[in-house]
Amino acid sequence: MHGQVLGSGLEMAAYCGRVTAHRDARLGLPELSVGLVPGAGGTYSISRRIGRWRSAYLVLSGHSIDASTALEWGLVDDVVDDAG
Repeated sequence: MHGQVLGSGLEMAAYCGRVTAHRDARLGLPELSVGLVPGAGGTYSISRRIGRWRSAYLVLSGHSIDASTALEWGLVDDVVDDAG
């Protein structure tokens, strides 16, 4: 993943067996800011990777996290500097 990985893009990636993010990635769930809840299964897939408290933080705050935080939390499995 690279760039802005928000909403269903993040939700679907969380179902993958292995997730690699570029160092520039920003990950988040901004749906609540427009009156929605994550609808692509994010409340399950993301909670499965990082737990319910961190998932609740992402959903309720609308904040995004950087790739290094995502790695620390277990949302991604690896962070790379380039695509090659």
